[in-house]
Amino acid sequence: MPVTELHTTELANHSDTAGTCAVCPHPWHEHDPLGVRYCTATTTSALSRGCICR
Repeated sequence: MPVTELHTTELANHSDTAGTCAVCPHPWHEHDPLGVRYCTATTTSALSRGCICR
C-alpha cells in the first residue's frame, strides 16, 4: 500500500524540523506505511512505546 497524502500530512505534523520522528529514531523518509501509522497513532494517543522496528 503506498503512502497516501493523508499519511504524509499526518507524518509531517509529528516531525521536528530536521525530519526525524517524534516517536522513534528514524528519519521520516525511512518510514514505510506501517511505520507511518504506528508513529502517528503513538503520538496522537500520547502512548509511551518503543519503535515498531524492535
